[in-house]
Amino acid sequence: MSEIIQLVIALVLFFLLDRFLKAYLLRKWLGGLLVVVGAVGCVVASQTQFLGLDLGLMSIFAVPLGLGLFKRRRRFEPIG
Repeated sequence: MSEIIQLVIALVLFFLLDRFLKAYLLRKWLGGLLVVVGAVGCVVASQTQFLGLDLGLMSIFAVPLGLGLFKRRRRFEPIG
């Protein structure tokens, strides 16, 4: 699978998670987990393929996805 298709898959996944994941605790813990797993995966799975996906590339995409979820974890919380 080409890197462009994998990038599109990662962007669609990011959009869906960011849009439909509304629970504060789930956004917080999933964001933190994605950052840690992505950082470890960049080192451990840098040249590994699984079902046609480059796990090193998906690990690189997991870090900003996790940071985005963690940074905007209170996005759906009521103000006041």
